[in-house]
Amino acid sequence: MLAGIDLGGTQVRVALARSDGRLVASIKTRTHLLPTPQAMVDWAAGEIDRHRGREKVRSITIAAPGPIDLKRGALVNPPNLPWQNVPLVAMMSRATGARVHLANDADMAGLGEFHHGAGRGTQNMVYITWSTGVGGGLIIDGKLHRGAHGTAGEIGHTIIDPNGPLDNCGQRGCLEAFVSGTALARETGRTAAELFAGAAAGDRKALAAVEKAAYYSLTNAIDPEMFVMGGGVSRSWALIYPTMIATLRSSPFIKPARRPRLRRARLGDRAGQVGAVEWARINQ
Repeated sequence: MLAGIDLGGTQVRVALARSDGRLVASIKTRTHLLPTPQAMVDWAAGEIDRHRGREKVRSITIAAPGPIDLKRGALVNPPNLPWQNVPLVAMMSRATGARVHLANDADMAGLGEFHHGAGRGTQNMVYITWSTGVGGGLIIDGKLHRGAHGTAGEIGHTIIDPNGPLDNCGQRGCLEAFVSGTALARETGRTAAELFAGAAAGDRKALAAVEKAAYYSLTNAIDPEMFVMGGGVSRSWALIYPTMIATLRSSPFIKPARRPRLRRARLGDRAGQVGAVEWARINQ
């Protein structure tokens, strides 16, 4: 069998699947109930053991928030977890006896959407998760592109204005510093949920802020067949879709014949665990 673990700041999810990737069980808990890395490993290993029956789990992928160190199999210093330099691969391997892989959570969500969600049938796809922060995953020629050091797809930390606001990562003018839920709340004094609700209700100031955030485009840098949008902001799809598609259509560089499609993610909160299982299947 295979297992995928989606480690988030709010929830931890574990999925078990057959060797062909077919899910047979999914379990979740609140992250704050697992206050230490060892507690998380013990809980996940216990759930895997409880649901595997008589089958052996051979391959496990942990989808974790970056930055991660692929060589050491370690979680470095995620902004939404108070953990630093945690050797998750070694810890989970000791607890389960399985082959364990560590991967970026946005990469895994993108892989899940590519194989089982909105991106099925494409070969070149960009997944964007837009919520409290901004992340991404790149599929090139049908394969996940991780880059030389595993950080490809970190679109939220692409600098678009070197004189812009300071981001949590320490750089100035990152995309995330302009369009994340946190950035929108800082700029408008309203939470992202309140802002999008106001925009939906016709509030002109709220609508202007939402449209401004949706205006940024990555098409000329990536040239994909499809953009798949996930994360909390995608729940306001009716608001952001018109501006984003108008941006794609207005560029003089993007001719209709190569204009990428824009789709809303289909897997929701399950994307990370589905992708993690898929990565475990690919690397079993």
